[in-house]
Amino acid sequence: MKRSSHTLGVAVPALVAAALMAAAPFAFAGAQQASAGPADDPAAEQFAQMCVRCHDGARITALRRTKAEWEDVLTKMIEKGATGSEDDFLTVFGYLRRHYGKVYINAAAPDEITTSLGLSAKDADAILAYRKANGPFPDVEAVKKVPDIDVKALEAHKDAIAF
Repeated sequence: MKRSSHTLGVAVPALVAAALMAAAPFAFAGAQQASAGPADDPAAEQFAQMCVRCHDGARITALRRTKAEWEDVLTKMIEKGATGSEDDFLTVFGYLRRHYGKVYINAAAPDEITTSLGLSAKDADAILAYRKANGPFPDVEAVKKVPDIDVKALEAHKDAIAF
């Protein structure tokens, strides 16, 4: 019986982490929601219901985190007893990425750029192509030089960009 509990203790967080990684790019790729402020986002209520009843919201969001770091945070909360459906956790995951995400622009995948920076898939692809052709970006000003990207959206999310 002890072995069965241990197996579940390892399998459940792994399953949730896999679900978050697999579904998040599809569930939250829209840049339209990314432009809304945290309080205006429909997912803010789900975040409050699941997270703020046990934690200070400002403490949770004090640091920007990468996609992988938010996955780790949610997995730890599940291990500690956080409850909700898979959809609930995906909603909170998307909310955190959209408003409190961090992107290492010189290594980021397209879904990280679209979700955390509020850019379109076309803009993300342009950033990757420019990065491949010209090497790593030294700063935000260099990213703004990528031809035909939404510089206004990039500027609005510049605090989410890391190098």
